[in-house]
Amino acid sequence: MPGKIKVKVLAGRNLPVMDRASDTTDAFVEIKFGGVTHKTDVCRKSLNPHWNSTEWYRFEVDESELQDEPLQLRLMDHDTYSANDAIGKVVISLAPLLAREANNVNNTTAPHGGAVMSGWIPVFDTMHGIRGELNVIVKVELFSDFNKYKTSSCGVQFFHCPMIPPGYRATSIHGFVEELVVNDDPEYQWIDKIRTPRASNEARQVAFIKLSNQVQRLVGLKAAELGANAVIGYQQDFDLEGEAGVVARAIGTAVSISPIPTPSQQVNIPPCTQQDKCEPGRGSPRHARHESYGGKEPVQTHQHAQNSSLNASSTPMGIHRRSSDSDLSVTPKGGSLNTSAGNVGSGGGAILRPSMNSNNLDMLEYPFLTMTEFPPGFIVHIGGTVCARSVKLAETEGGARGAWWAELRTELRAHARALRCNAVVAYADSAAICEDVCVLSASGTAVVINLDCDFNAEVDGNNASSGSKNAIDELEAESCSVAHVPYSPGAGPYRAELSTCGGCRRARVPAVLLATCSKPNKLVSYGKAITLTAVAARVRRAPPAAEPGARDISDQLPFLEYELHKLLLAKLRMQGANALFSLQTQIAVGERCVMALASGTAVRLAALPPPTPPRIKASENDKDAVDIQKALWDSFTANKAANGYDIGDAVNSNLFNVCFEYTIHSYRLFVPPSTSV
Repeated sequence: MPGKIKVKVLAGRNLPVMDRASDTTDAFVEIKFGGVTHKTDVCRKSLNPHWNSTEWYRFEVDESELQDEPLQLRLMDHDTYSANDAIGKVVISLAPLLAREANNVNNTTAPHGGAVMSGWIPVFDTMHGIRGELNVIVKVELFSDFNKYKTSSCGVQFFHCPMIPPGYRATSIHGFVEELVVNDDPEYQWIDKIRTPRASNEARQVAFIKLSNQVQRLVGLKAAELGANAVIGYQQDFDLEGEAGVVARAIGTAVSISPIPTPSQQVNIPPCTQQDKCEPGRGSPRHARHESYGGKEPVQTHQHAQNSSLNASSTPMGIHRRSSDSDLSVTPKGGSLNTSAGNVGSGGGAILRPSMNSNNLDMLEYPFLTMTEFPPGFIVHIGGTVCARSVKLAETEGGARGAWWAELRTELRAHARALRCNAVVAYADSAAICEDVCVLSASGTAVVINLDCDFNAEVDGNNASSGSKNAIDELEAESCSVAHVPYSPGAGPYRAELSTCGGCRRARVPAVLLATCSKPNKLVSYGKAITLTAVAARVRRAPPAAEPGARDISDQLPFLEYELHKLLLAKLRMQGANALFSLQTQIAVGERCVMALASGTAVRLAALPPPTPPRIKASENDKDAVDIQKALWDSFTANKAANGYDIGDAVNSNLFNVCFEYTIHSYRLFVPPSTSV
């Protein structure tokens, strides 16, 4: 699908003074896309220039280049006897315009005239900040074709929100999509001329934007192969590994969505048709893993073997230097290092991947979802939070990054299976880097999901309050089933403290529930939600760099996580809460210490047993222990009263008494006359 870009520069305003003799500026604009550059006329001696040109500056490029390359507008000051001075720069990503234009091309009923963006855009300089504004008009036009070997993902929408966006409804959830790209960092590259701070900053800025666009395009390609037209819960991260380069990572959930039609207007966004080119009966998984991750070494110093499916090719970009020394231009494109990338970068055809459904859910390599909020009935049971961490040594070669994350995700999937769960929701990953030591973390909530639920069902956000008269109705509807453990009490992966459910009085629930997802609306909670934060730190005992530092962090991570978990549970208990949702854990590595931070939203669930205040183990004659114990009791009681959890205890007690009396009364009604109770 070739495309055309048309740019018109109209005017500028509030430009800085570049000519001290006349207190004016001789401004002109360089419009650059890829390897083509256009120039406007020079507007002499004006701080508010008006070019008023009716001419459109045109660029005809391929659609994949449209997604990867940004549009660059460089505002310059013309000098006759010296080099032109750079005033500032505008970098525009064309991804929003491409998504809108692709939908117009696919929708034959909608008028097609190209996607247009116009207005005043700030001119930014990395040394001086905002330096005026430019009034520009940018128009993108796509020409539809039916190439099944397409290398772009135009038409796939990206949403960073962790739920189905308002105004849309989901027709199906296809599954987890991820991509990883490694590129050289311009800050550490050898250049053939004098480096200036402005040149270095601008080169890095453009490189990051290109990496962001490239990894988004590759994620969109995978979503299109699944038959999806949107990515929900899209997350993108940059890992700066010094001289080793920059790692751009992106994850998301591929879904099929359609706008909710209004009575006055109906809008139809057709799904991506790239999957239709392949026969469903001949579909096969993109790749099958035969490796066995029996044990994960904490340190990896050398990586000689790479997976044969890795695509580490680099495509050089054209470098065009103009009059300003601040144009360090661009660095070569990196290669996709994901093991499931296939032949996307080399022009290969799309390979049909299995979507997430109730039949092949157990066969998926990564049954992960980055979404945190779901419709009622989607989450059947919550197993708990699962996490996997690994310590690696950053290398000069980037071929091992994809294998590192695949190893962590495989381990996370094994943890979810041990809890008898079939999916991981609210999945997120992060990397902490210090010198050449990388700490990789992947976490989520293991759950049992129901893919056959109604995605268009309205979510009821009203929870049962402390004085609700519908508490019995909530009890009969078994709104507590989400908190029931998915495994039997004696078949868990580890010894867990299980109690009888406070709602149905039949199933088993954990004493404390930790989850990275949002609280399901079906669960009944009392009082108000509060924010909890816990911080733990340990001193590093080895030099921060090289293998000794990596081994030291690997040895201390389990103890650091134990201290953090213990502190978090103590704070949760002192507040009178028994569940923590939206849990986020972050590891920070410094030269002298390692820190762990955990935060979440604490609530009091009716299904879980009420927490008891902590007790101090000491002799009866220890007066200090008695005073401390009394202070703990007072703080525990005050926190429960402030959060409104005392009323919840009263409701739980009343519900238990009502259910107990109802059970005894029913038993007496059907007891034989000769039997006494």
